[in-house]
Amino acid sequence: MYLISYTLMWIIMDMIVNADVNPYMRALNTRPWQSIQDYVMVRPGAYIFYWLYYADGTRDGAEQKPLIIWVQGGPGFAASGIANFAEIGPLSMDWQPRNHTWVKGRNVLLIDHPVGTGFSYVKNRSLLVKTDQEAAIDLSKTIKAFFRTHKGFRKTPTYIFGQSYGGKLCPRLGFYLHTAIEKKRLKMNLKGLGIGSGFVDPKESALVYSDFLYNMGVIDQTTYLKGMTIARKLCSHIDKKEYVMAGEWDRVLFETLRNESGMEINFNNINQISPYPALELLEKNINMYVKPTLVSVVNQSLEWKYISHAVFYNLNDNFLVPSTKFLEMLLNNTNLKISVYNGNLDVVTPLAGASNWAHKLKWHGAQDFKNAKRNKIRGIRNGFYKEAKHLSFWWVFGSGHWVPEDNPEAMDHILEHIMSDDVK
Repeated sequence: MYLISYTLMWIIMDMIVNADVNPYMRALNTRPWQSIQDYVMVRPGAYIFYWLYYADGTRDGAEQKPLIIWVQGGPGFAASGIANFAEIGPLSMDWQPRNHTWVKGRNVLLIDHPVGTGFSYVKNRSLLVKTDQEAAIDLSKTIKAFFRTHKGFRKTPTYIFGQSYGGKLCPRLGFYLHTAIEKKRLKMNLKGLGIGSGFVDPKESALVYSDFLYNMGVIDQTTYLKGMTIARKLCSHIDKKEYVMAGEWDRVLFETLRNESGMEINFNNINQISPYPALELLEKNINMYVKPTLVSVVNQSLEWKYISHAVFYNLNDNFLVPSTKFLEMLLNNTNLKISVYNGNLDVVTPLAGASNWAHKLKWHGAQDFKNAKRNKIRGIRNGFYKEAKHLSFWWVFGSGHWVPEDNPEAMDHILEHIMSDDVK
């Protein structure tokens, strides 16, 4: 015990002495953003880490402002780093203030999930999740624990936003939380869901990969025809719920498109260079500069990674399982506002595929949604949106897989739209 206390004291003193050479601490000293970090034990030996930013950087009046719970994708990308510093947090990856941070006027809860991601950890790798169901159950336990601890947020208008694989989990998680609220097992004011670049219906995405890359000039006709043949085989296995075999064809499809394109494809954004060198630098900087500031919460021997490959591969057999049925149940049985948005430069979840699955949803407003006219997204050439009842769909121009960072002006419109009943 004495050794541990002495070690903690040494680390804290070292942080104080070296604050002037820690760019992250220097940025926080320049513009403090009040936040808290904690762990939830979701199962014995399995711990999920969360990071809550208070709206406008202060606890004062925070509970009167909306709360966004962010569900990162991957699976296995760490929200504590990617959402935090690459997309929506108060500081950018080079520790500069982010003008379009979501923390302005809103509380933001970032969750490192599934267990084993980011600062979350397991004591045994057998505790890593293998299915979307297990991942969503762990997330719902984390959120329930959050509201038990932070009772002041129970009446706060709350929204779940999921991106990519997180967008795929979002409908299932929303259904679990809504059910818990209805059965009075959870006190939470859930108002809506945002699904960004969501892998909600993998079949619809697979059917347009080759089309998208062919129309963009990235592949030739021979590769296009080959890709479409592979995609049809993939989809036939999805139709039969043979998801493991579908996954094998999915890997063949991506390898074919990659190898025959003649160029490095940034699947996040066709018009940009690869984001991974920047994320590798972020990984180094979080371990060097951010982790020491969390000494009272995070075990300093834990090495932060921007992606957990173990988590990713553990969910392999569930990648192509759709979550449309949960979205349909929410649309048919709740009044939750649901906004689906996708960038037009996204290769991972191409915009056409997202539009296709959104228009095929079976719900009582489907015909109204199909016939609804598109409106322009605020700003210049930012795209379009349409809505019917409590569902809206957004075609975001100039954006790839990470809409909040690629087109923050359009993202602000989406946020204001879904929260329009609660923001004065």
